Amino acid sequence: MDAYQLQGHSLDSLRRVDLPELQPGPGQVRIRVAAASVNYRDYALATGRYQPELPRPFVPLSDGVGRIEAVGDGVEGFAPGDRVLGHYTTGWIDGPFKSANHLSKLGGPLDGWLARQVVLSADAIVRAPEFLGDEAASTLPVSGLTAWSALQRMQLRPGASVLVQGTGSVSLMALQLAVARGAEVIATTGDAGKAERLRALGARAVIDYRQRPDLAAAVRELTDGRGVDGIVDVVGGPQFLELLQAAADNAHIAVIGFLHGMQVEGNLIGPIMARQLNIHGISVGSLRDFEAFLADVERYRIEPVVGARYGFDDGAAAIASMAGAREIGKPVVVFD
Repeated sequence: MDAYQLQGHSLDSLRRVDLPELQPGPGQVRIRVAAASVNYRDYALATGRYQPELPRPFVPLSDGVGRIEAVGDGVEGFAPGDRVLGHYTTGWIDGPFKSANHLSKLGGPLDGWLARQVVLSADAIVRAPEFLGDEAASTLPVSGLTAWSALQRMQLRPGASVLVQGTGSVSLMALQLAVARGAEVIATTGDAGKAERLRALGARAVIDYRQRPDLAAAVRELTDGRGVDGIVDVVGGPQFLELLQAAADNAHIAVIGFLHGMQVEGNLIGPIMARQLNIHGISVGSLRDFEAFLADVERYRIEPVVGARYGFDDGAAAIASMAGAREIGKPVVVFD
């Protein structure tokens, strides 16, 4: 079976390998992969930037879609030919998050989707939205559900203001969902062309962070001095201090990403206490959350923004593309 394995801590350690044909055991299904998408986590794992450390080797990519081609004993509700998505945190079916759930994630430590076939428990798959093609559907399990979970935790009313950062897949889905729910979205980018696309997706205002590095001041100018009610933070690092100053009283900040690192030095406690800010760590969601998210995707007819397309032969290039500036949307590996 044709697949890629991440065998070390650099992109050079990503090897194309021939693995034994997969067979579904009791309660499992085998899926013929049609498309898989790339998250920043995949790049971080491939370059030694991800913590905690995970054992190697494993098949990378946490997001994917395909059709069931075989089922094991005892599987009910699914049959060969069904088009399905895999739930990223396979062991988190319902209820609150538990740290042990990290051990059940696809694309590290469990084998992911950069392979011709995957075998998953029938308890960790859902049907893909019929109105979406394979490329768009493949972007939903991680970044899509993460954005949905962030907004769920915020519990914002229609008319509330939300800040999203950049044009990565989490930010784009958060923008689309927030607009669908009646929120006023402020987005950031350093690219004029991307700014136009953000406005087309429903952003009320776009801040060019190259022209306005003083993010908090720019946000307060756009909100009559009060700040925003919700922030989807995918950047992390030192900029987190600036986000605290951009937040309104009682605002919610969903901490999701670490593009600029995981270390923050400065006055964190003061602003959080003084303005009663709510800080939420987001780790995607449960299977039940995934089902609820997909119901919203169907309800609002949300079409995820797909970025660059890569063939299976270019799997390493797809992961490497997360290193720097790229086109808007989520990179997708399309299987032939």
